[in-house]
Amino acid sequence: METMNNALRGEVVAKYGSMTKFAEAVGWSGRKTRDVVTGRQVMTVDDVEKMTAALSIDSVDQFMRIFFPRVSI
Repeated sequence: METMNNALRGEVVAKYGSMTKFAEAVGWSGRKTRDVVTGRQVMTVDDVEKMTAALSIDSVDQFMRIFFPRVSI
């Protein structure tokens, strides 16, 4: 079942303009990028680290909003 992470997708599009450009920035195929962002593929710790760096996430609040949208802190 596909579970789109709208916060993650929004950050990707806001910073890179497209999933394709984001995929290039993190060194992934377009397929992997789509699968990770839509929730078809479970993110690994390495995936999260790459995305955090590529999206310049620098606060816990921003990190939680993007990667754990259903958890409130």
